[in-house]
Amino acid sequence: MTGNTVLFAISLLQRELTAAALRGSLVLTFLAGVVVARLLAKKTGQRVTKRQRILVLGIQALVLLLLAWRSTETHMQPLLLVLAGMLGTQNASFQSIGGIHLNTTFITGDLEKLAEAVTDTLKSLTTASAFLSSWIGYASGALLGALGAKEFPHHAFLVPMILTTVSAALVVVMPEES
Repeated sequence: MTGNTVLFAISLLQRELTAAALRGSLVLTFLAGVVVARLLAKKTGQRVTKRQRILVLGIQALVLLLLAWRSTETHMQPLLLVLAGMLGTQNASFQSIGGIHLNTTFITGDLEKLAEAVTDTLKSLTTASAFLSSWIGYASGALLGALGAKEFPHHAFLVPMILTTVSAALVVVMPEES
């Protein structure tokens, strides 16, 4: 959402109101997704359930599949808005992974926490390893996405759809966090 915020401001300054509206709408739907996840958590006792997490990833994978299939610009904007909302829901739904607070849709906070874990002698190697692994996974996903966009540009959303589906499968087989 950092990039969308910057592009929103640039679009406004360049008087590209359609682009600004899309960027601003993406930020707002991301926020709406976070609100949805928080409401789900309140309903189930302050934690999003495993079933809800699987549902979030499943819907996200479906939206990515639709984006890969319907890659014309006229159909993309509404799907991108739904995807932004699902990413907000995803990030809020996966607040804790293995007892460590990791962000799943943006990396800046995780990099800061990695630096803190490296410099704080009270932090364990496990914590630093988790944040380093998070960054490696994020960078690997970005690399795969860029490769997909280069090799099959009209279906580039297939790569994140496959990664999201694999993530959902992993959530299915992992035990519920207590």
